Amino acid sequence: MKRLLGLFIILMLLTLTSCGQIQNSISSIIIVTDKGHSEDNKEYWITAYDPNKEGKTDPFKVIVEEVMVWNLIEENKEYFSTYAKEGESPWLLEQIEFVK
Repeated sequence: MKRLLGLFIILMLLTLTSCGQIQNSISSIIIVTDKGHSEDNKEYWITAYDPNKEGKTDPFKVIVEEVMVWNLIEENKEYFSTYAKEGESPWLLEQIEFVK
């Protein structure tokens, strides 16, 4: 019985680690350079860069899940934001706040 329980625990741990993805979450200042959306209006995004990071001219795309939030974001403005990605999926906006 103990062997079976031990085997079950090992199988569960292997399953959980193989299904788990590495998640990255970043909080930083960003400057929004562009906004866009899909033709069917189902996906909204911003393009931004972190001015404090080397290669600041390399903008990256961040998916904005809330349309009302996307509407309030302005181009060429500075924001403090938190965005995350899981595995190879795109960056997702978690939080954004205007910086004076």
